[in-house]
Formats: sequence, structure tokens, C-alpha cells
Amino acid sequence: MNTLCHVEYFVTNLDRSQAFYEGVFGWTFREFMGGTMRVFGVGDTHIGGLMLRESVTPSDTPSLWFKVESLDDSCAKSVQLGGSIVGERSEVPGVGWSIQVKDPDGNLVGLVQYN
Repeated sequence: MNTLCHVEYFVTNLDRSQAFYEGVFGWTFREFMGGTMRVFGVGDTHIGGLMLRESVTPSDTPSLWFKVESLDDSCAKSVQLGGSIVGERSEVPGVGWSIQVKDPDGNLVGLVQYN
């Protein structure tokens, strides 16, 4: 628990970005979330995903996601410690649930609760 479980890069062109990362790192890719994301890794080891966006602001990416035992507990602790909750929890098909919080300086932190 409480370890990095997913690195997400926001991209405007999945094919171009996949070709870049395949060429640089040799990562393997597969479609995920109905074609809006391609997850990547080394063999069977998951590293992260390329998330399709209309535009990309470099300071917003990459997005880091941490595996937690409970979204509710982690969100409550985040608020108690001066952070805030961003948006609503969302289902990650075949994985569990996710949500983002901001730390006291406004940095985004992704949280994932596995099924």
C-alpha cells in the first residue's frame, strides 16, 4: 500500500506518443478505457498509461497515482492536513476506484483503491 502504481502522461495523439515511448524504452502497449488510454509496461509489469486529451499543459503531466487501502480514509486525511479533493471518485474498469487530491501547495496526487 501507499506505493506508486501508475504513471500517466497526457497526450494529444496516442499513435505518435506510443511510437515515441516504444522507440525510446521498448514498452509494450494495450488499449484501455474504450480507446481513450493506452496502458504500457515491460512484459507483464504495469508502469502507466497514455491518456488522450485535447490539449496538454506540461505542468499537469505526468500524473502520478498511488495505491491506497481506502479512498475515503486517504481523502479525509488529505483534507485534515490542508489539502483538498479534486472532483469525484471514478471507476477504473477491472482495477477499482480512483480520485485525485491536491496537497497544500496545489500539487495533484492520484489515489487508487484496488478491488
